[in-house]
Amino acid sequence: MIHYFLRLLPFLWLATATAQQELSPLIQDWKDTTRSVEDRLQTAKDLHIAFHQTYPDTVLYYLEEMRDLAESADQPLALYSAHNRIGSLLEQQGHLEEALTAFDQAEQVALALGDSARLGTVYGNRGNVNVQRNEYVEATRHFNRSMELYKVAGDTARARRARMALGNVFMIIGHHELAMAQFEMVQSGIAEEKDMGYFPGLLALNMGYCAFELKDYERAAALYASALETLEREDKGFFVAGCYANMATLSEAMGAPDEAKEQWVTAMEMYRELGARGDELSCKLAVAELTLSTQPAEALSVASDHAEELLGQDGYEVKRQLYNVLYQAHKALGQEAEALEMHESFVRYDDSLQSEKHRLAVIRAAYEKDREHQLLAIQWENEQNQSRQEVQQLKTVLALVLGFAAVIGLLVTYIVNIKRRHNARRDALMSEIEELHRTGGHTLVLETPALELNRILLEEAVGRSLNETDWNVLNILLDDPAMTNRSIAEKAHLSIDGIGSSLRRMYGYFEIKETKYKKMALLHAAMKVSSGQG
Repeated sequence: MIHYFLRLLPFLWLATATAQQELSPLIQDWKDTTRSVEDRLQTAKDLHIAFHQTYPDTVLYYLEEMRDLAESADQPLALYSAHNRIGSLLEQQGHLEEALTAFDQAEQVALALGDSARLGTVYGNRGNVNVQRNEYVEATRHFNRSMELYKVAGDTARARRARMALGNVFMIIGHHELAMAQFEMVQSGIAEEKDMGYFPGLLALNMGYCAFELKDYERAAALYASALETLEREDKGFFVAGCYANMATLSEAMGAPDEAKEQWVTAMEMYRELGARGDELSCKLAVAELTLSTQPAEALSVASDHAEELLGQDGYEVKRQLYNVLYQAHKALGQEAEALEMHESFVRYDDSLQSEKHRLAVIRAAYEKDREHQLLAIQWENEQNQSRQEVQQLKTVLALVLGFAAVIGLLVTYIVNIKRRHNARRDALMSEIEELHRTGGHTLVLETPALELNRILLEEAVGRSLNETDWNVLNILLDDPAMTNRSIAEKAHLSIDGIGSSLRRMYGYFEIKETKYKKMALLHAAMKVSSGQG
């Protein structure tokens, strides 16, 4: 099954005519220092748009020069654009850590500008990196944040694309109900709009895939038909080929092998014309699998001739399919020894595929836990708002009964006692940590289970989202701040190196300087923030 995802695009889009320019004239324009700063900065953007795929290293060089010029000329919008474009190009090249650094720099400029839309783009770009690193829970959080920031900025078009990206993540991890819900919201938002290009076709293609996975074959067929009409009209050949491939898979599931074969062949021929060799071979293998019962020798020939190329593709599915064809063909031809050998390889890749499905199931569970946490956070915020409203109402009542001194006294005493008990619980923990700092002790037993870290306040304090590892480590430290990295790793079911990386990250977030008791200092800082003191 082939499906396609829409990534968030750079914040500033340029006219497509730019892509028709030649590289050399643009470079000469950049080097011409007699031109205005604004014109030279625009030239660097043009270079990125036109040649980021064909000459990425050259473009990166000039983007870095663009960044330096924008900074020296005090051009914050251009500086933001340079950081963002550098990050996108580094991401494209697979340099993900460097890309995140560039996006962090873009965020600082966007924050200084107070620009919600540009902040939305930064969070969207971080989500793209998360997807590449298989950090799907964090990706959903970043795309959600991106969408909300675009809404604040009134940029509904990019808000829809952020929601599309969010749905794509759900599709990747196999949460097809949630993916479909996101796509349907996107679809309802564009129902009245015109001139959307190929976007509605790509949306229908992904919705069709979700409908297929949810066993709603009639709806999947209708969505694929809609996608095909739009994508053909917009001349998006690669996506059209993908649509035929998905339709072929659907036809197989609906018991129409002849129709499926025609669709696979159509997709295969389109991929061949597009030079997409891997996709072409995947379709060819699918045709061979369909003809196993009637043409086992031909199926064997196809699978054998292209085995090396097929095994070079990413993922377990195509390898599993290859060995299944080889196994079934050898078996049909009475070649028992060869069939047994291929079956063993088939089982190995089938096990790998099942392991991958299990991994995605774990990620889905992690997302549900994260979503539950966010819902609880929202509930907590609502409760706080309600409490503030109640306090305001109480003040009003107190103003009306000002003369009743005794009543006022009782109410004030009650409120003070509640606050004192809350502060006492909080201060008990703070004192224990401070004492441990002073005495150099090695054990700490927390007897205040009612205290919790506030993730929302923590993330606001450090200016970024905490990943699940960092959040888990903080909560483990809440039980025992003197715990060794090995003990934390055992409790979190992670490597010691992973725990070390997490702690180093958070020391940086909370600006923990060199000290003998860095973990305790970290927890102390986290507790201060969670209590509203940070």
